[in-house]
Amino acid sequence: MKKMQITAYTDDSFNTLYKTMELPVSPDKVKLNKGIRYAEDKQLGSLNGSNVYVRYQPETLYFECLLDVTNALEEDKKENPIHDTVDGLEGLLYDYNTEGHRPSFVKVEYGDITFFGQLKTLETEYSLFNPKGLPLRAELKVTLTGYCSQKEEKKHFSKRSPDVSRLVTLKEGQTLASLCYEIYGDALLVGQVARFNNLNGYRSIPAGTQLLMPMLKKE
Repeated sequence: MKKMQITAYTDDSFNTLYKTMELPVSPDKVKLNKGIRYAEDKQLGSLNGSNVYVRYQPETLYFECLLDVTNALEEDKKENPIHDTVDGLEGLLYDYNTEGHRPSFVKVEYGDITFFGQLKTLETEYSLFNPKGLPLRAELKVTLTGYCSQKEEKKHFSKRSPDVSRLVTLKEGQTLASLCYEIYGDALLVGQVARFNNLNGYRSIPAGTQLLMPMLKKE
């Protein structure tokens, strides 16, 4: 099995290559998390509510690996491979990318896993050193949060689709009823949207108000 390959890009479309590296050891653990966000849609006066789909949460990829050169040859220890690996990983995931003007976007490939995202946390724990203070053993724990550009997201979810929840800002002269007609094709869904956003009414909503337009079905 090939070792984990990590590639950094300067753009969120993952087209412009910045740096790449291969981990010297295979991860001891790899964990991929997926989740869905729901909001409670509760009728006034009702004790029970129903969970209404809002959106998919960003996926997260977690992996950890142990770097250990305690059994390496003396000439290998002089090269300080642990320090070089940690520095290389930080440069790839954490350091400010001057070309992209932000930390890099990264692609992780390992086995049948291909993950696109950006760094959330990088933890390095050193547990053994030589007499000169150089690390001989270190445990790396990395968490990446998934990333999908707006361009890619639009390919999967139509902007006008009533099956996708999204946050919109009410424009000047726009009413909630007209917004419901534009998104759902039915102005009568205004009551459901108002309840979902905990509004007392829907006739005098000021411009600039942000509203979450959930996936709804006609009553």
